[in-house]
Amino acid sequence: MADSDRLQSTLRQLEIALEFAQYSALTDADTLARLEEWKRRATAVLADLRVRPQPHLALSVQAQVVFSVAHFDGEGPWISEDAGRDAKGILQLYSAPEVSLLQEILSRHVKPVFHANPHPSLNPSTGRKLSRAAGGPLAHLDHLEGQTWKLHTGIVNTLSWCLRHSSSIVYEKLWHLIIPPVMTMLDDYEAPQKMHGIRLVTEMLQEVPADLLCRTGVDRLLSSSLKTCLTFLHSPETPSLIRAAVCTFVSLTLRTTPPGSEERFNQLCGILGDGIIGGVWIYAARDADAIEASVDVLPMAVQALGIGSVRYLKGIVPQLIYPLTPAPENVATKQLQFSSLRALAVVIRECAPRMHKWKGVILEGVLKCWVSLIDVGTSDKETLQLKDALKGIASSLLKACPSMAQVEYARLLEMDEQMFGPLVRLETA
Repeated sequence: MADSDRLQSTLRQLEIALEFAQYSALTDADTLARLEEWKRRATAVLADLRVRPQPHLALSVQAQVVFSVAHFDGEGPWISEDAGRDAKGILQLYSAPEVSLLQEILSRHVKPVFHANPHPSLNPSTGRKLSRAAGGPLAHLDHLEGQTWKLHTGIVNTLSWCLRHSSSIVYEKLWHLIIPPVMTMLDDYEAPQKMHGIRLVTEMLQEVPADLLCRTGVDRLLSSSLKTCLTFLHSPETPSLIRAAVCTFVSLTLRTTPPGSEERFNQLCGILGDGIIGGVWIYAARDADAIEASVDVLPMAVQALGIGSVRYLKGIVPQLIYPLTPAPENVATKQLQFSSLRALAVVIRECAPRMHKWKGVILEGVLKCWVSLIDVGTSDKETLQLKDALKGIASSLLKACPSMAQVEYARLLEMDEQMFGPLVRLETA
């Protein structure tokens, strides 16, 4: 048997067991044991491949090697620690791939996986956005039927490898092979697949030319799809989706719109006003993890929008103050309080010209939180850090509204210097 034939026979042993596609839902002990045995065999195969001499291989065989091994370069229940390490070692041989190799991987191995589910909004020959969805108004539903690509567990890792090794020139040449599978994952109805799609978009934004995104209309498709991710509010992946979608949306907007343009302003208003405030905060108000995730990424959106964020202060300030206010119905964790204070600091800085209207509301929340911490009397690390964060807000307020030193802060010191001195004394010195 020729070396290349033996190699391809070995690579077939790395074809991931179909059961891994539903691994999180498996409970049968025999099936789980069988998959563990498969994982051990795959780990041994990769270890052997890593030390095996690599003769000069034809392009088609190189593509097969990368396609199969890259399945183990990332995350997945089929990947052991040793397998992941050996996969990276093998792929080092292809760390600077030619365009021809990437094209072979994408056209011969990745494209056929998604062939049965063409994205209705894309021209499959060019990767351009279609003026109207192919297949009529129900095309999106047809697109979600018979999703055989989901049986190819690990394909996202191979796609990720291709994206990480693509330069701007490569994107121009292989756009029609790259964007359809990325959009297919991003627009899937299952949250885990959406997470895969966001991961791929994030990696793509590292090198993809902004002009290419705009010329092909894919920037608009991505923006719409990323905002849709914020409507998946009742699944275990919701917090991760919110964090990833907002960060990627902001990065995409900053990359594809001119600074100070109306287009950038409208896009950022869409993610902040409609996505976070009008979406997550209304429809997931009782989901503490989702709220915390949205507050974690709020600073990024506010900082990108800048002074334009003042139009949303009526929604932002009360939401950030609420976790600080002691009340029987308030079960906010210290982590949410930390996140709220971090976001509040950014809001005060970016919207400083309007803080005179909100200084009273913010100071009241800070004081209530401060007094509650003093009353508890504990001095653990978390409490001390929370006090420092509250001092930071007091400092930020003073920078935005200098008159507070002679009015509000001076009054607090007159009222109870021992209680409020540590919070505001240094700020009034």
